Amino acid sequence: MSLLRFLVAVGCVLLSLSGWMLQQGPRDALIDLCPWIEALADTCPTWLSGIPLPETLPWALYAIAGLGLLFVVWPLFSGSLAQAPEDTLAQFIQRGRDLHARCRKEGDQAVLPDIHAWTDEVSQFLRRLGHRYVIAFSDFGSVQLFASQYDTAATLAIRQRIQRLSEFLQRFREGEGQSA
Repeated sequence: MSLLRFLVAVGCVLLSLSGWMLQQGPRDALIDLCPWIEALADTCPTWLSGIPLPETLPWALYAIAGLGLLFVVWPLFSGSLAQAPEDTLAQFIQRGRDLHARCRKEGDQAVLPDIHAWTDEVSQFLRRLGHRYVIAFSDFGSVQLFASQYDTAATLAIRQRIQRLSEFLQRFREGEGQSA
């Protein structure tokens, strides 16, 4: 991918240079396609000889070069704009706590679609961190929680997932997040 970005950057420089040369060059520049067409065919239509270059052509080349440079530079900006994993994990933990409270107030059936949406969103985020996080998020074998008489299957699953997310958050805060 870095070779592609390098080639796009070189192409952008060449497009910009071409646009600058067209701006500095003669205003009556023409495109004559007839020599190329006559190499393939015997005759060339007269309307293809001596086509004047549009005055906006340099600006079109600059625009294409600018779009190419966005492709090259975007990864630098996207990394700085992305939220830290610790912050995202903390937000997911808080949303899980909110869902747990809603389950107690509204009942499991009313909140179940939101629980599934939260679980899917967390799993999608964890895929970016690594597949082992997704697996650990769904594995409750080593999670030790004290269940109260008020816990239902949904609230217990939420609490277990919150516990896993808290473990992930702790790993990231200790600097072991990406290696775990």
